[in-house]
Amino acid sequence: MKRNNINKNDILENIKQQHGLPISFSEKIFNSLLDIIIEGLERDGRLKISGFGTFKILNKNARIGRNPKTKVKYQIKARKVVVFSPSKTVKNKINGKK
Repeated sequence: MKRNNINKNDILENIKQQHGLPISFSEKIFNSLLDIIIEGLERDGRLKISGFGTFKILNKNARIGRNPKTKVKYQIKARKVVVFSPSKTVKNKINGKK
């Protein structure tokens, strides 16, 4: 199954085509948006964008992992992960509801 990933350049090109903004200006806006999200997560551990969804930081505990090929066990360190929960509006659009 082929993945249809989108990268930053795809987003910037789309903004350029839809709004006629130069790539350099679009990139500044895009980077500012990412900075706002990261700063909110670092400050509060959670960031809600109304009508879009919520980003949260979860703490994962250390655990024992296992390589499925070699069956060798190893320690997986504790870490933080970012999870995203889409808003009801986004869920409805994805499911074709109004």
